[in-house]
Amino acid sequence: MIDILKKMVENQKNGKSFVLATVVEGAEKSPGRSGFKMISYLDGTSEGTVGGGELEKLVLEKCSEIHRSKQNDFLSFNLTKSGIGMLCGGDVKVYCEYFSAPRKVFAFGGGHLCQSLIPLLKSVGFYCVVIDNREEFASKNNLPKADEIIFSNYVDFVEKMQLTSNDAIVIFTHGHLHDLEILDKICERNLVAKYVGMIGSKVKVPDTIKKIKQKKYGNNLVDSVNAPIGLNVAKTTTPEIAVAIIAEILAKYNGVEKIEFMKDIK
Repeated sequence: MIDILKKMVENQKNGKSFVLATVVEGAEKSPGRSGFKMISYLDGTSEGTVGGGELEKLVLEKCSEIHRSKQNDFLSFNLTKSGIGMLCGGDVKVYCEYFSAPRKVFAFGGGHLCQSLIPLLKSVGFYCVVIDNREEFASKNNLPKADEIIFSNYVDFVEKMQLTSNDAIVIFTHGHLHDLEILDKICERNLVAKYVGMIGSKVKVPDTIKKIKQKKYGNNLVDSVNAPIGLNVAKTTTPEIAVAIIAEILAKYNGVEKIEFMKDIK
């Protein structure tokens, strides 16, 4: 029997949205007993059960609607011939709850800026994956708030990286030594993310962008990169820069195109 709770955690980790249908009340003779659970996916597949048969078919149809509306719902079914065409009798109540794909950020470089940024990202619901090619920085002691910490060659990781269009990428490797090769591989693979940001100066960034454009990958990904990264609200301290970065990331996710002071918004 499938472990539904384990599967829910796995789905969240993998950035997969789903609807959880739970039988909260089931008649004694009904196929769906209290506590039965089923996970429904956007592609129509499912795992687990709420009792099978016509009942499960109707629940799956409702789950399909919930995937579109993203609104939870409480369902009631009368399991009689005059109800949904079943003969077992009684009523069944099912609660359907939508779980959105968590926002995930891939942070390349586990240095001081990453140490300041990860707690902020976690506070607004991001699942944080940090990649560093230095073993001493790719550790839980260095990044206690990160969900995953990966010790890897940067390009090798990007080569295998599984990305969704709802994910974010931030690039700030030690001394900018690997920023170009990471962004280059992202563009080569045509990896489309919700947000891509790269640290750098007003002098260095244009040179990096130019070098990637010369490769002529056939996409415009490099033009959408936020570089230098962050909003113009910070001085030079690492915590302030982290705040400037997360402000820009949130603006992107929340569809804010024009940054304004709240007092100026009419």
